[in-house]
Amino acid sequence: MKFKKDIDMNAFLEAAKQCEGTVFFQTTEGDILNLKSLLSRYVLMSVMGNPHVLENAQITCVQEEDYQKLTDYLTEDEN
Repeated sequence: MKFKKDIDMNAFLEAAKQCEGTVFFQTTEGDILNLKSLLSRYVLMSVMGNPHVLENAQITCVQEEDYQKLTDYLTEDEN
């Protein structure tokens, strides 16, 4: 899954925190952030100024039902 355009990142991170399983942010370079980690959330906030990274990143939930909690922020990967 990928981010939708113009999401409220703070709201997304709060929703990710409410997920039962782990939620990962993965860049095209292979960097992976566990969004349950406060440090990883700070790192994600720091890359928000680089739209290319956000547009090409993948969001992965360990538990399938957690995607439902993030539906307002994510869209299916077009590839």
